[in-house]
This record gives sequence, C-alpha cells and structure tokens, in this order.
Amino acid sequence: MGKPPKKGSSSKFKIPDQSANLSKAIEELTKYNLGEKGLSFYSIKHLKPIFAFDYLSLQESNLCFDYKSRTREDLLGFFEGLKKVSGFTYDEMSRNKILRFHRIDFDDKKVKLKPKDLLYVLAPSGRGMSEDELPTLYQFDLQYSIEARAVGFLFKGIFHVVWYDREHVIYPK
Repeated sequence: MGKPPKKGSSSKFKIPDQSANLSKAIEELTKYNLGEKGLSFYSIKHLKPIFAFDYLSLQESNLCFDYKSRTREDLLGFFEGLKKVSGFTYDEMSRNKILRFHRIDFDDKKVKLKPKDLLYVLAPSGRGMSEDELPTLYQFDLQYSIEARAVGFLFKGIFHVVWYDREHVIYPK
C-alpha cells in the first residue's frame, strides 16, 4: 500500500460535494411531478412507449393487480400485452383500431371512473393537487388471450400504468 498524501499536498484526492447539484438533478428527472405540464401528444407521437409503474394502483379494487381474483395468466398476459404494444409508436397505437388506444373522457356518461379516482391514486392525501391538474388518462387494449386494458397517463413520453381493467369497468362493452 502506498503512503497517504502529506498535508497540503496537491495530489490529494477530493470528492466533490454532490448536494450542490442535487436540486438541479431533481428538476431534470423525467418522472411525473404532480401538476407539472408534460409534452403534447403531437411532440411524442413518434416515440415508442416506455412503461413506468410508480403510480400503479394497488388498492384491491377490480382495477388493480392485487384484486383477489387475479391469476398468473392475468400477470403474464399483462406483460405479454405490454411487450406487443411497445413495438408501436404512440401514433401507430392511436391509428390502430384493434389497440383501442384513446383518451378517457371523464365527461362521457359511459365512463365509470371519476377524476377523484385518479386524484386519489396520484395524491392519496388529497393535498398538493387539484382535479384541474390531473394528467390526461389513456387506455389501450393489451391484445392477449384474456381481454383487458391498461389504463394510465403519458408524461414526457413515458406511459405511467395506473390500472389494469380486466373486466372493462371503465368503458363497459
């Protein structure tokens, strides 16, 4: 082993203080920040989806993976569906009628979901966000042997999965 550098030596190794850069790094993160405006669909339509699960709802409801009737086939089908869909761009998804990729309109009388349901997942305490700041919710068909849909929102090209609509609760058939 070598000797430690002498005091005042210019060859002394100094570790930079990263706390100075921390706030800048946090601002540059691409994860969804509550209430932050993302990019328009037009600006990301050429991208293929990347999926994130930070806001996946695990509230034991029929829109969640931890619902009591979920099976191994549900989980495998979900990932198989994501794998298939990840080969398309968002624009291709929106034009492919089989995928049924579209925005969820909370004002549509057929929709069995309210803005407060999404608000509860994104801000469970109800603080720091209002319904006006909610991101646009989208759904698409997972295209596997069991009919199901993935539901979530886009933020900077990332599709944040929130719900797994196995029974077509949100938009009944």
